[in-house]
This record gives sequence, C-alpha cells and structure tokens, in this order.
Amino acid sequence: METKQSFSTSEVAKYCHVTADTIRKWAEAGRIQVFKTPGGHRRIRRDDLIRFLRENSIPVHDELDNSGMKILVVDDEKAVISVIRRFLERSQTPFQIEVAMDGFDAGQQMALFRPNVVFLDLRLPGIDGFEVCRRIKSDPETASTQIIAMTGYYEGDVAQRVVELGATLLMQKPFTPDDLRRALAKVGVEVN
Repeated sequence: METKQSFSTSEVAKYCHVTADTIRKWAEAGRIQVFKTPGGHRRIRRDDLIRFLRENSIPVHDELDNSGMKILVVDDEKAVISVIRRFLERSQTPFQIEVAMDGFDAGQQMALFRPNVVFLDLRLPGIDGFEVCRRIKSDPETASTQIIAMTGYYEGDVAQRVVELGATLLMQKPFTPDDLRRALAKVGVEVN
C-alpha cells in the first residue's frame, strides 16, 4: 500500500479547515514546516503535518494517520528485500514498507519516508552501508532511527564498527523469520 508522503498547501488547508493562503502565511512565519519542489511549489511532509495538527489540537483525519511502523529496507539483492517484505506483510502488525537499492536511494527515502527502522545491507553499490549508517545517525532529524545492519560477509570487526556508527545490531545473512523477529524485538518492535 503506497501512502502519500507529502501534501500541497491546498490539501493541508482542507485538513486544517483554513485557506491555502493561511497555510502559506503559517509557513512563512515558521509555524508549519514546508519544503519546496524543484518547480517552486510548497509541500508539507506527512509527519510534519501530523505533528502540526497534534501540536495545535486539530483533529488528525483517519486517512492521514493509518500509519503503523515505517520500515525501510536497503539492499541491492531483490531476494533479501522480498524475504523481509513478505515477513512484514504476513504479520498482523501494521507496517509501511519502502525499499532502496543503494545508498543514494536510501538517503532520498530517509528524507521523504522518514522510517522508524532501517534494515541496512553493508555492501551496497556506490555509498556503502557504513557510510549510510553514519549519515543517518549524524543527522539530528534521523538520529533516532533504529538501524538493523545486515551482511553476508561477517568478518573481523564488522559488527563492532557498524555498532560504533550507531546501528543497534548486525544480522548475518541468510536469516530466518525468527532472526527477523528477534532483530525487530531488539529495536522495540513486536511482530505478531
């Protein structure tokens, strides 16, 4: 299920029961966080909108907060992505799942999707998983994201190195559904 991650000022105005011009003024005054598209249009991220609504005691519409836990799977192996996605989709716990195939895509997904948990392969094309982990943890906006690092090449001080960069744990590939369940439990996510 694809969930809309950003909204125009007109869409936000409907949720807030005000005009689009009011949203623009709130944005200019710094009351609501916006970003601009390459075309110059203002957009408000889902999480920022929900936070704004709650902070201002405006009811959050059900279609906005259907969320559940947000999980980003970063791996260049489609089979690994498929195993994790299938495991999460079969659980009764609601999850939103997004995928990135390399470190660059992971950075984009971090900014747009804002996941709670990232399954992060360490051997990625381009920007490797160690650097992705470092960037996630060094950014104040994403530092609280839980990272479950993954590797099929478990050697030497890999686990220590990635944990020092901020990952909660390193999971060795291949893994079982029980391994996934235990890893998620370590980051505070119960899977039913």
